[in-house]
Amino acid sequence: MTSWRPPTREPDALRAALHDYLRNRAAQVFLAKAATLQSLGRAEVLMSNGRNLTVDLRISPVDITKFANRATVVFAVEGHAAESGTGYEVAGRIVLDRKTLAYLSIEVSPTVINSTSRTT
Repeated sequence: MTSWRPPTREPDALRAALHDYLRNRAAQVFLAKAATLQSLGRAEVLMSNGRNLTVDLRISPVDITKFANRATVVFAVEGHAAESGTGYEVAGRIVLDRKTLAYLSIEVSPTVINSTSRTT
């Protein structure tokens, strides 16, 4: 039997901000009946390190499956994020309990796609 375990370390400021964005915005799409790519909208998020992160992600349902004996819907996550001088391509997935609409898993993987180094 699969059981929940707490994270072994705190996520970095970038991943934590992306998780918050997804938790706050993705619920609006889960209740929609359309099984298509859905934009979560552009937002500016304050990261735990005090910097601003601009986020624009989309999600789309990709699978209906079971997770720890619960019926789930799996959503793919894609989009972009940017902070001062660095742009990221974001990919990931969300696993949602179909009955309770609770998040069972949120995974994001930001990849640097451009960066400008500052000279002093």
